[in-house]
Amino acid sequence: MPAPPYIIHTGKDGKLVDMGSGDVQDIVQALAASGTGVLHFHGGLVNRNKGIALAERLDPVYRQAQAEPVFFVWESGFLETVTHNLHEIETEKIFRILLKRVLKHVVGKLTADAGQKAAGQLPYPKDPELAIELDKLEEGTEPYVDLEVPGDVDDTTDQEREKLETELRRDNDFQAEARAIAREALPAVAEELDGSKGVVATGRKSAKSLMSRDVVEELEADTEQGQKGLLTTAKLIARAGKILLRVIRRLRTGRGHGVYVTTVEEILRELYIANIGGGIWHMMKKETADTFSVGVDRGGRVFVDELGTALAQAQPSWPAIDLVGHSTGAVYILNLLKHVETCRAHHLFPEDFSFRSVVFLAPACDFDAFEEALDDLRHLFDGFRLFAMRDELEKKDNLVPGLYPRSLLYFVSGVVEREPDGSTSFDRPILGMERYFLDAEVYDQIEVEKARQFLAASDRHAVWSIAADGADGLRSNSNRHGGFDDTDPQDPARHTTMLSVQHMIRHGPA
Repeated sequence: MPAPPYIIHTGKDGKLVDMGSGDVQDIVQALAASGTGVLHFHGGLVNRNKGIALAERLDPVYRQAQAEPVFFVWESGFLETVTHNLHEIETEKIFRILLKRVLKHVVGKLTADAGQKAAGQLPYPKDPELAIELDKLEEGTEPYVDLEVPGDVDDTTDQEREKLETELRRDNDFQAEARAIAREALPAVAEELDGSKGVVATGRKSAKSLMSRDVVEELEADTEQGQKGLLTTAKLIARAGKILLRVIRRLRTGRGHGVYVTTVEEILRELYIANIGGGIWHMMKKETADTFSVGVDRGGRVFVDELGTALAQAQPSWPAIDLVGHSTGAVYILNLLKHVETCRAHHLFPEDFSFRSVVFLAPACDFDAFEEALDDLRHLFDGFRLFAMRDELEKKDNLVPGLYPRSLLYFVSGVVEREPDGSTSFDRPILGMERYFLDAEVYDQIEVEKARQFLAASDRHAVWSIAADGADGLRSNSNRHGGFDDTDPQDPARHTTMLSVQHMIRHGPA
C-alpha cells in the first residue's frame, strides 16, 4: 500500500493531475479497508504547494483519531489574486477620489435631520473629518463602524445623485486620472491569468488602472466622442451615481455590510469586478462540479467510481467515512454528494451506504446549494456539524488591512458571488456567516429559513466561535477565516477547532 498522505490532486476543469502516493485504486482500497476514513477538502483558495503542505500537516491529526485520511487538493490562487489586486486598487488615485466622494454623500444622507432633508442641505462631512475616519483603517478599525442607519432614511433622490455627479465633473484630479486611464489603455490582455501565482486576472485593459475592460472602453469611447478629442467622463460619472444609489438602498433595507464596507463593495462591483477575483471565484466553484463530469481524467469522478466499487466489495463491513470541508471545500462536498446520488440511481454506488458525517469549517457555499442538500441529499450523510465565526469576529477578520477590514466571506458575499442567472450579487447569503441566521425579518428566503431550522434542531449542528466551554467536539477558538484548519503539533490545545473535528472522527458526531 502507498505511504501517506493520500492525495487526489485535481487541476483545471477538475482533471486528475496526480496523487501524493500510489494511484486512485490503491488509495480507495486503503480507505475502504479502514474502520474509519476521512475525505478532507481544503479551501481551494491557495496554490498547489500550500494545499499539499496542508495535507501533510493534517494527515497525522486524522491518523491520531485512528482514521485513514484522503485529501482533495485543487488550486486557484484566489486569495493571492484578490489580496494582490485589492492592494493595487487601494493605491489608485481615482479609486481613492471616488471612495471619499461617495462616502461623504452616504454619511451626509444618514446623518441629516428632518429640517436638513427638507431644505436639501445635507451635513456632508468635511475632508479632515473623512480623513480621521479613514485613518482608522491603519489601526485595524473600520471607518464609521458605529454609524447607525436611521429607520426613516429614504432612497437617494435625483437631486442628491446630481450633486455627486456635479462634484465629479468639477474635480480636476478625477478628470485627470480618468484621462490617464483612457490614455494608457492596452490593445490586448496584458497578463494571462495564473491563479497559482497570484498574477493579475485576465481582463486588464489599462496599464494605469485595474478597472474592468468595459469601464475602460467606455472611457476610450468618451474620449473619441468628446469635442476635439477631450474626455467627457459622462458614463463614468453616471456609474458613480449608481454606486451612491445602491449603497443607500442596501443600507436602508438591512442588506448593507456597514457604511464604509458597503461603499467599497459597490465601487468594486461597478468598476473593478473583472479584476478582483470574481471570475476566479466562479471558475473555482465550477471546477468542483466539473471534476465529477463525464471523463476518465476527472479526479472526483474517478475517485467516486472507484469508491463505489470498493464499498460494494467491502459490504457489509463498510468503513465510517466523514467528509470535512473548509471554505470552498464545502462546495466540493456538496458536488460530491450530488454525484454519489447520481451513481446510486445507476447502481454504481451502494444504495444503502451513507457517509457518517459532514463537517463544514467556515463554509463558503450559498444557502441555495445547502437547501438542495437538505431536500435531496440528506439521506447520504448521518451527522452534521458546522464550525464558523460569530458575526462580531467575522467583521474584524481583516481581509486586506488598509482597505477591506472584514472577512473573506464578507467579501465573497458582498462582491464576487453571483445570482443563479449569472448576474453579480450583493449581500448574497453564505452558509458560514452567522449574520444570515440572526435576522429572520431581513433574510426570510425559504432556503435561509430551512437552514436556520435545521441548525436549530440540534445544539450539536453548529459551533460558533469563540466557543470555549462546550463539550468535546463542540469547541472552537478560530478567529479568522483561514484559521479553522490550523494545527500546532507542539501545542495541540492551541487550536481547538481541529481538536473538535479530531474528536468527532474518533468518536462519531453524536
